[in-house]
Amino acid sequence: MAYKIPGSILSGGPARGIALITASVFLLSLSDALVKLSGVRFALVQLIFLRSFFAALLLALGLTLFARGSRLVPQRLGWVTARSLCLVSMWFCYYASLPELPFSLAAACYYTAPLWMALLARFILKEPVGLVRWCAIVIALVGVVVSVNPAAGSASPFVLLPLLAAFFYALAAIITWSKCRDEAPFAMALNLNVALAAAGAAGIATLQLFPTGDGFVFAAWRPLDASYWAVIGLLAVFLVAITTGVAAAYRAAPAPVVGLFDNAYLVFAALWSVVIFADHPSALEIVGLVMIGFGAVMAARPPRTR
Repeated sequence: MAYKIPGSILSGGPARGIALITASVFLLSLSDALVKLSGVRFALVQLIFLRSFFAALLLALGLTLFARGSRLVPQRLGWVTARSLCLVSMWFCYYASLPELPFSLAAACYYTAPLWMALLARFILKEPVGLVRWCAIVIALVGVVVSVNPAAGSASPFVLLPLLAAFFYALAAIITWSKCRDEAPFAMALNLNVALAAAGAAGIATLQLFPTGDGFVFAAWRPLDASYWAVIGLLAVFLVAITTGVAAAYRAAPAPVVGLFDNAYLVFAALWSVVIFADHPSALEIVGLVMIGFGAVMAARPPRTR
């Protein structure tokens, strides 16, 4: 039986799914901008662990106080955990790229996810790709090449990380839509945050035992002052809203529909890139970003049926 909160925005319906994903990607883009802005003060595994640990505590506390009787353990634990592991991989890949890439470029590569969704839907769900989606995939891939501009000699191998993150995000979306639609959004969010915290803790332990460097990606732990603990708290609150909202959105509407409005992240990322980082993309980069966004919108459209 589907889990629904009567009269709540978390109940089903495409319009609710669209509203939830738009609000979620706004918070996600702001959260990612804060990570890029303050990431030099954290270690990657430390950031993932602390943010998700506190987010899991907030979720558990909120469910205990305000949603007694809500399902905390997923009905299909294996599929929900598989979804969570995909999103764990997504966050590690994307955050590892942020110190090395302009925020708008990382976001554009990350938001090739609808293209991956179209391909995965074809091979996993047996949905047709169609000519329009194939064209969308080609347009977006050309857009990535134009944005990176390898001919200029400044292409970074780190662009592969947000592209890989996009693949994992798309796979998580397909799993959510095809296998987890009857799961409680809060249960999926709690499962995800526990998985993220566990992955972060495992990373901290591994890097403590086998230190490999002191950079953002390879450091195990860095001391934090009060202001950065406050940042962790804010990111944890954002993550609770994001993980719950995204889980509910992909339950409420088909993955291609949600994927279409998911692209609002690109707009928000471009805004933060200019406002927070004063990073104004070149004309060629803008052309590439527009191509990626256009391709993603085309790929998110459902195929025509005869």
